[in-house]
Amino acid sequence: MGTSVLAALLAEYRADDLGERSWWVSLSGNDTDIPRRFGVSTVPEYRQWISARGATLWAPDEGTALGTVLEQVSTTGRGVPVVDAGARAFSVAQSLHLEPLPEAVTPVLVVSPRPDLLNRAREVFDCWDTMSLLADTVLVIACQVPTLNHLALTELMQNALTGKVAAVVAVDYDPVLGEGTALGVERQNALSERTWDAVAELAEQTSSRTQADRRSVVSQ
Repeated sequence: MGTSVLAALLAEYRADDLGERSWWVSLSGNDTDIPRRFGVSTVPEYRQWISARGATLWAPDEGTALGTVLEQVSTTGRGVPVVDAGARAFSVAQSLHLEPLPEAVTPVLVVSPRPDLLNRAREVFDCWDTMSLLADTVLVIACQVPTLNHLALTELMQNALTGKVAAVVAVDYDPVLGEGTALGVERQNALSERTWDAVAELAEQTSSRTQADRRSVVSQ
């Protein structure tokens, strides 16, 4: 499961299961296939769509500032934005650190339990820690390879980072997501219960319990 799919499923879950006005926002501009995978065949001129589960999918113009995105979505019908930042861990850290952002933003880092990717992630963790972001970040460990013996590495990551991040959520391999095909309502209903349990846990970790202090989420 990639970051974009996880972010979109989180937005779908918020909209359908939680009944919230939910937005999935891509900061990757045109470099995303999420609208197509979630059933959007025609791209409107204003680059916003409604998914089958009721989430708004929005791909703003390339280069739109993160603070601008969060402010616009958060003030439009009290929406809960899920911002997909793509592979921009370092630039997003700069934005979260320097831009005037809403206080209730929950950063999410997604990593795969593969030794090579975990080694690369160390630099990201160090950067986010230096920016004083890591302690407020939810870490998602998502297995994308069916034959990978990921349990030991996942447990190792959980043990190493528990207490250093806000929460750790583990997502097991799901063959439906592994197909890489469209994720309409029918295919989403075919996702394993464990996948939706993980998405529900992520929603819980990135949501405020009070209406007055709704949290945004930035997935990376």
